[in-house]
Amino acid sequence: MDRDRDRGSMLGHGDEAGRAVAATGLWITLVAAIALVLIGVFGVMAGLEPAAWVAGVGVIISIGAAVAIRSRST
Repeated sequence: MDRDRDRGSMLGHGDEAGRAVAATGLWITLVAAIALVLIGVFGVMAGLEPAAWVAGVGVIISIGAAVAIRSRST
């Protein structure tokens, strides 16, 4: 593959299927991160101290996924 012409974009700039797959992956990541937050919150309520880390990681991932979804060009 010629990397000079590709410039790191294997699917190309006008590939609708590639954009759809990327957007779907971002939404799945956001839903999974929200699930981590909920699991962490219920774990903290049950008295499990490490569950706070799970909730924290879920918050960080969900913020990153939300920013990525928001900043995507259509």
